Amino acid sequence: MSYVLTAEEYILSLLLLGGAEAASSIKDEVYGEISESELECRLDCAANGLISKGLLTVEQNQEAVEEQFKDFMMGLTNVERVIRCQIATNAGVTTISLFCNEAFTVQQALYENRIFKLFKEDSEQKLSELMDLSYSMESGEAFSIKESLFEKVIDKFLGSEELTKEESEWFTPDFLEALSGKQGKLNSLYDYRLGQQVAIGSLLYITGKEQTWFIESSGDTLTIAPFSFQALFE
Repeated sequence: MSYVLTAEEYILSLLLLGGAEAASSIKDEVYGEISESELECRLDCAANGLISKGLLTVEQNQEAVEEQFKDFMMGLTNVERVIRCQIATNAGVTTISLFCNEAFTVQQALYENRIFKLFKEDSEQKLSELMDLSYSMESGEAFSIKESLFEKVIDKFLGSEELTKEESEWFTPDFLEALSGKQGKLNSLYDYRLGQQVAIGSLLYITGKEQTWFIESSGDTLTIAPFSFQALFE
């Protein structure tokens, strides 16, 4: 089961199903400051889009969301955990959100958050690939480095400059290979625990070959260690 929605269709669907907070979050992320009149116009167009897809009917000024689509969307508003990954590529940043319930639902933002693809996915291996995470931990040793030195190296990679021998020796060979392969581009992960009080964990990460590494700050020092999709659920 999967759906492809424009940002406006996604926002309207959430509003119709009582997900005002989630709809507001998407609206702010996609449009930033937008007037009420412009938003209303966009939502009118979205209603026509949902009707054409068979996901919404309007009879006697009463709107009704198609039952299967309704159940799917309600499942997104009743989860206790959402993991959001911002994946850096040469083409820009791709955002993948994983809604964790009895089953996993993926939200894939495309075309600068203008299109959202929503689908169920049972394969943890495929989920790890979508999130640019290694499925399990392979080899690799944890190490620490001063944040200022790390930033210096990242700037060099982003500027296509070569590292000195000394700079290369600040890292383990496996991690350095991952950094080089991604030209210094780092992914971000946000882990939202949605209980009575929202808890948010965040870290940077990078994947090279079949090993993911997380980068976490403590004062002026960074800890860099092996990481994986499975580690998210331990």
